[in-house]
Amino acid sequence: MGEFIVEVQDASVELGGVRVIEGVTLQVERGSTVAIIGPNGAGKTTLLRAMLGLVPLASGSITLFGVPVAQLGEWRKRVGYVPQRLDYDRYLPLTVREMLRAYVPSASPASIEAALHEVGIHQMLHHPIGKLSGGQLQRVVIALNLLRQPEILFLDEPATGVDIEGESRFYDIIERLREQHHLTVVLVSHDLSVVTRYASQVLCLNRRLLCFGPPAEALNAEMIRLVYGQEMTLYTHREHGT
Repeated sequence: MGEFIVEVQDASVELGGVRVIEGVTLQVERGSTVAIIGPNGAGKTTLLRAMLGLVPLASGSITLFGVPVAQLGEWRKRVGYVPQRLDYDRYLPLTVREMLRAYVPSASPASIEAALHEVGIHQMLHHPIGKLSGGQLQRVVIALNLLRQPEILFLDEPATGVDIEGESRFYDIIERLREQHHLTVVLVSHDLSVVTRYASQVLCLNRRLLCFGPPAEALNAEMIRLVYGQEMTLYTHREHGT
């Protein structure tokens, strides 16, 4: 058993007086990839934001690195976050390089170029951010996180709006970065094929925790019906090169 980087104990969240998450308990092992799945309105994004300390708990506790999320302080530098959508003014006269320097002033030109190269868009260094596609902007946000050298990376449906081929490349990049930078990854996804291919653990959520474990064990036909309320086909991907 490895070190647990995230520990959630009997956590519940209320929004507008309504319980949207009830009694969730789980542990995320360092170096793993955990995928959170569930139907619309299941509380997936809320749980992710609660792990980040962006949503207060009604009850229970969440710790990162053994520290309560509300008290992370300097530890927060070790946490990366890629939201589903980045709200920004597309008319800002900023290049990708200037945007990254604005968010990470300590970053050197060489480190910025290296981070963009790692996510496959080094040619966009001097490109206006307002001219980027949604997928390109998400890669810039990942590069921004890499410059901060996180130990854990949270992603909220990061490939939303990206075509199927682009989505596959996108998650290949995430998996490569996880291995090379020894990251722990927690992501929200709606795509079961992504989950079975990349996740070491899957968390099935519908306000309550329905399952948590390796995809091959947790995602049986009965659980998929319970989570999504309908028949779905689950494709298990082979490992790369097999």
